[in-house]
Parts: sequence; structure tokens; C-alpha cells
Amino acid sequence: MKVLESLLNIQSITNLPCADLYFTDDIVIAEVNQHVIIGVEEAQVIMKAIEDEIGDISRVHYISNRVYDYSLKPAELTNIKNRLDKFKSYSVVTYTKAGMTILVFERMFLKKTIARYSSLKMAIEAAGVLNSVNDNKTSVA
Repeated sequence: MKVLESLLNIQSITNLPCADLYFTDDIVIAEVNQHVIIGVEEAQVIMKAIEDEIGDISRVHYISNRVYDYSLKPAELTNIKNRLDKFKSYSVVTYTKAGMTILVFERMFLKKTIARYSSLKMAIEAAGVLNSVNDNKTSVA
């Protein structure tokens, strides 16, 4: 499910060339655009946009809602690991086997706890800030 298909109370949206970012009081959700390759440059653009909107990112949960197929350069993400570690939590919603594969490499290179969910609703519930999301999928892997 895309964020805009949910009933989540979105307070602001930032559209970047590589991703769309959705902000609530306690969560930032990123939806990377289809066929984008996320390396250190793209990750820095995303992080800067989040920090510009939120300020202190240690007060929010980060959810990567992977509704599209895209590529990730996990080895390059180690350059921004210290910034990623500031989030309250780091979660990924995967819908495909390709998404799971990316997550395996992401965990390996970032050496970080990354929670994985099969629905956006479950990721939001895990963040403890559910605001009535319209999604019937409830399994967590």
C-alpha cells in the first residue's frame, strides 16, 4: 500500500527526484521512485530533506515503504550510517523477493537492526503511533 492510499494523518510531503517523503509527528515514510539507484548521493539528498523538515531526527521513526522496484548500493550507505543510526527506529516494508534481497544486503553493510514488515500498517503500529490506517494485511515476517 502506498502512503497516500492509507488514512494516515500526513502533515507534509516532500517530493524529491529520487523519492517521496511523508511526514507525521512521529514518523517519516520514504517511498523511493521506481528504477532509481540509491547510492550515497541520493541517500544524502533524502537525509537532508528529512533533517530540514524534522530538525532532530532522533525523535522520529523512519519507515522505508518499498512499493516500487529500485536498486540500492548498500556499501555506499556506510558513509551515512551515523546519520541513519539517529532515528528512533528504522523499518522496511517489503512486498517482493527483490525487496527482501535488498534488505539482506542493507543489514549486512549497515550492521544495523532493521525491522521488516509485510504491510505499512504493521510498520506504523510497531512505531506505536497508529492513526487509523486502511490496510488489511497484518502479517509480520
